[in-house]
Amino acid sequence: MSILKRIYIAIFVVTFALHLNVFGATVEEVKQAIRTQSTAMGVDPAIMLSIAKAESGFRQEARGGGAIGVFQLMPATAKNLGVNPYILEENIKGGITYYKNLYKMFGSMELAVAAYNTGPMAVKYANYKVPARAQGFVSRIMADYRYFKTH
Repeated sequence: MSILKRIYIAIFVVTFALHLNVFGATVEEVKQAIRTQSTAMGVDPAIMLSIAKAESGFRQEARGGGAIGVFQLMPATAKNLGVNPYILEENIKGGITYYKNLYKMFGSMELAVAAYNTGPMAVKYANYKVPARAQGFVSRIMADYRYFKTH
């Protein structure tokens, strides 16, 4: 194989790896991407920063209980949203879209956050109140929300 062909292959591999966020984005890069995408989608960036902080610490490589990425999207949720949760930009778009849908469904930031954490059915079963198992999560998100609104 010629040296030129090897260089082209190396460039392709690195470009593809960057697209998949294999090398990882910094916390500040992730925060900026969340701010930009939230604003573009008409969602308060402070609430999305708060959710991302709690879900993954702004880390795309985060995995837990089957959930993937910055916004810890479950594969079925990501599929329903039409995003690839392994790609940072799509994970962010999916997380924001999911929150936005929940906000439209419940009409309250706290209930949307609770549904993000426990699922919409849990909020419905709790008679449209924050389920007990989500109260700590919601309190933490709302405290971070107030912080991100002022910083």
